[in-house]
Amino acid sequence: MSKVLLVNPIFNIPKENYDSSISVGLLCLASYLDRQGIKVKIIDGARQKGYLDLIREELPQVDFVGISVMTTQVGSALEISKLVKDFKKDLPIIWGGFHPTFFPEETASHPLVDMAVIGEGEETLLEIFQGRALKEIKGIAFKRHYEDSPRSNGFQVQVNQGRPLLGFENLPLPKWDLMPREILDNLALIPTHTSRGCPHRCSFCVNAILKNRWRSRQPEKVLEDLEIIKSRPEFYNKPVRFWDEDFFVQKRRAREIIEGMIKRKFNLFWETTIRADYLDKNFLDDDFMADLRKSGCYLLSFGAESGSPLVLKKIQKDITREQILNSARRCLKYGIVPQYSFMVGLPGETKKDMFETISLIDKLTKLSPEVQILGPQAFRPYPGSALYQECLVSGWRAPQSLEQWAKIMENELNYLSPQNFPWLKDPDFVESLEAYVRFGAHSFKSALGSTVKANKFLKTLFILLCKLRWKLKFFKWPIEFKIAKGVMIKT
Repeated sequence: MSKVLLVNPIFNIPKENYDSSISVGLLCLASYLDRQGIKVKIIDGARQKGYLDLIREELPQVDFVGISVMTTQVGSALEISKLVKDFKKDLPIIWGGFHPTFFPEETASHPLVDMAVIGEGEETLLEIFQGRALKEIKGIAFKRHYEDSPRSNGFQVQVNQGRPLLGFENLPLPKWDLMPREILDNLALIPTHTSRGCPHRCSFCVNAILKNRWRSRQPEKVLEDLEIIKSRPEFYNKPVRFWDEDFFVQKRRAREIIEGMIKRKFNLFWETTIRADYLDKNFLDDDFMADLRKSGCYLLSFGAESGSPLVLKKIQKDITREQILNSARRCLKYGIVPQYSFMVGLPGETKKDMFETISLIDKLTKLSPEVQILGPQAFRPYPGSALYQECLVSGWRAPQSLEQWAKIMENELNYLSPQNFPWLKDPDFVESLEAYVRFGAHSFKSALGSTVKANKFLKTLFILLCKLRWKLKFFKWPIEFKIAKGVMIKT
């Protein structure tokens, strides 16, 4: 029986509150493999101190090492891969996650990586561990050495045919005991999935680019999952996050889950994702909203993305400014916190478009101090989209190796720096706007309570400057932001 070590690397810069949740995708993967008889060990570098030592301890007992890699984790993933190869050169290393999915050939060609998994990894990894010939496994990229010299550096990367998406009904419920106990004890938010994928067409989103269609669990299985969560003493009185891309795609399914939570008297606080247009009364009526709150829903997270009608049309978001504002009003009416994510810095987006986003954020936050805003984060170019092609036409080039990705991400708080985007006329504005919204648009109490670690006096001074800028809507020469960013990177 194979034993696999699954690793979640640290991020390029330590993130706030990453001890408050876990990688639910990694847990789902581990649970699937465990059900198939594969022994699984999880190590989470983002949440376990001394994780490199923990990895060293496990290496003598494992047959494979799987590393889940987002772009901001590439540097750490390379460090882990080197550690593994230094221990045992022929111990297979498999990278999965969004970065290898978008850049499979680049990933698999690296000397520290043996295989790259493209897309969802459950069935792909199972076939690898069962010893199936690599050339027959869908959804991987791997080195195919020249037949006349299999031990030389001569190879070509073979990218196999993609794998059809796994039906969600084929996935077991999360097996929480596979996650290290010290992580479970420290969770502030219990994550789980009721569905995968999304049926909508937003052109910037990984789901549309990867054609990740929507698949869901039946309501009874979701309620069974919640029963298990409620039964675990370490999860007592902690809120649940349905980490779906779109929880409410099927209104009937959502209603059955909500009614089941009420009928079984779960008394759980929970949050999830939703689209702004779903809050139109012809979709979720007042009775539905009342039951939603009664079931324990305390927060709904919306991808608003922009306040510019032109940008919303360009990214095929299929919502309007008024629907975004209406969704906030209806949430607040029923005592549910509305949370909105925004982005700026898309190719073709003008300063006027960005200020329309600022205007919408201003209107939202003036509705109630309960309204939460995430971002606006800088646009992230993902291969395979029309927006990505626009980036290339402008003269931008993505890094060409894993080392280049690690280097360029080294001192970034989020993803790629807007300073490297040639289509932007004012990258400082795009880069600093998130901070000015976070600390300027929200209440002083909320801003001061932010988990960003800093000297209280300096933090207060920075908040006051942000609030002044927000009030005046003046964002030129963001000197204090650059100083604060430098301090955060160093600490």
